[in-house]
Amino acid sequence: MKLVSIIITLLWMTTAACAEKVEGYVFVDTNNNGKLDNGEAGIPGVWISNQRDFVQSDNNGFYEIEKLENKLVYVVKPATYSVKDYYCPINETVKNFALIPKQKKDTFEILVVGDPQMRIEKTLHAFQEDIVTEMLNYSPEFSIILGDIADNDLTMYAAAKDIVNTLPYTVFPVLGNHDVNYKVASADQEADVFQQWWGPDYYTFNEGDVHFVVLNNILYKGWDVNNNKQGDYFGGISKMQYEWLKKDLSLLQKEQLVVLCMHIPLLERYTYPTEIQRIFSLLEQHNHILALSGHLHTIENYFFDAKTEWKYPQTFQNITVGAACGGWWCGPMDERGLPVSTCTDGSPNGYFKFSFIGNKYSYDFIPANHRVDFQMRIVYDENKELLYTNVFSATAGAIVKVILEDGRELMMENVKERDPFILSTYKQRYNYDNWQPKVEETQHLWKLSLPDLGSGVHRLTVVATDVDGKQYVGYKLIKIE
Repeated sequence: MKLVSIIITLLWMTTAACAEKVEGYVFVDTNNNGKLDNGEAGIPGVWISNQRDFVQSDNNGFYEIEKLENKLVYVVKPATYSVKDYYCPINETVKNFALIPKQKKDTFEILVVGDPQMRIEKTLHAFQEDIVTEMLNYSPEFSIILGDIADNDLTMYAAAKDIVNTLPYTVFPVLGNHDVNYKVASADQEADVFQQWWGPDYYTFNEGDVHFVVLNNILYKGWDVNNNKQGDYFGGISKMQYEWLKKDLSLLQKEQLVVLCMHIPLLERYTYPTEIQRIFSLLEQHNHILALSGHLHTIENYFFDAKTEWKYPQTFQNITVGAACGGWWCGPMDERGLPVSTCTDGSPNGYFKFSFIGNKYSYDFIPANHRVDFQMRIVYDENKELLYTNVFSATAGAIVKVILEDGRELMMENVKERDPFILSTYKQRYNYDNWQPKVEETQHLWKLSLPDLGSGVHRLTVVATDVDGKQYVGYKLIKIE
């Protein structure tokens, strides 16, 4: 038995000694050139991860960590530094992380974009003009793209990266199901092309009092060799990623706001229930949580509860931010020659701005190519004498009322139906593949049977007040014969 024990120990020591390492320094980049120059001091106590383990830089800023197959080493950006180059490319074993000192920001803003989903030159151009050019009007601390940067053809990453790199702030990417390399055998290799262009498929960083966690929650089953086609996928995280997430969250203070950024929402329609439960179990000890997701090409704003597997007392909100490509870059074309790309729930394509103060947050939906205050669409069905209001980013709990010209206030009813504007214009909605997306039901829709208003033109004022106090106002003129 002693001989067996000695052999096992020697084998372990040999394997450990042969394990490839990534090493380098975390340092203060005083001249902001990204290089470790003479006189630039190392930074102790900064966390580094290989997407499984975490180590801290020593008193001289030096770190060393095992290099894992199909994984990337990244620096967990502290709140008191900014970083441009936060990960080690997969073919390198020496990486110095250049951190630029700054004051910790108690207040900051970010932009969050869902599903650009680009495949051909026309969709690249539409994303450039409709989304990225408009994003240049803002000065966020950084932005996040919540997956589906590509539309299965990953060769477009070079052109997409050129567009995204025009933004004068860091863009943190998320892996989506259309970013997966479908030719691989399993989820272990699914992010290989994504990693070459965008970096790690899951990672973390800090800003202010907020800890951002980027997840890869695409569980790909591998190429279907029997039918020679791409395999299936569903929402969830790998065992290694779960253990990594458990370690990462254990390093935090309970009062930090944790923002989960992922592609697929944590709902049973899209994610394995067991996966939801084990992710939720890791969040039990954290008092402030927010989830951001994409994938659906609709906006969904709700709070997790017992019906959605959340069994804990903390408030936990999810915002599915819609899609930059809306209904997959569907027409009709506007005067710029770009598809109007309305999402399948009737909301415009666009993105969100999130504002953080300490561990609190607020948000605003920014519709593309519309006024910033265009937050609802009001439709009158004169045949049924019904008024519909789609409040794009509201929760189903919002109170929506119609104020008539004589001062009367009428309450609208929240319904789960398909948006009447999309239905009435559906025949015009084709994308570049001459394909029409399916119209989805939405919960941010309200309707009202109008009373007899008499003949003439009438002005209706619609006021929506959400559960967090956010208020939206819109107007509608209707003519009664």
